[in-house]
Amino acid sequence: MYRTIQTRTGLTVPVTITNTGRDRAAYTAEVKITGPQGFEAVLHVGTNGAPLYPGTSRPTELTATDPGKPVPSDPTITVTRVTRTPDEG
Repeated sequence: MYRTIQTRTGLTVPVTITNTGRDRAAYTAEVKITGPQGFEAVLHVGTNGAPLYPGTSRPTELTATDPGKPVPSDPTITVTRVTRTPDEG
């Protein structure tokens, strides 16, 4: 992951999914963002079922919001789950 970008209403969280395996596979992941004063958001990211070749990556950005909570300037970001689905084709 990269440094988050703080906006007035949320956080932009850049994420890169990389296939470090030996075969093509699709990925999904859950990312939790927390901060002071109760900020908490859970984001889901994936390759939308499209498999990645070994050694390739897919960058993306997600937006984390928690209405009514202040946007943290130094959030804690945790990848809480990763699912790898081997390509059957």
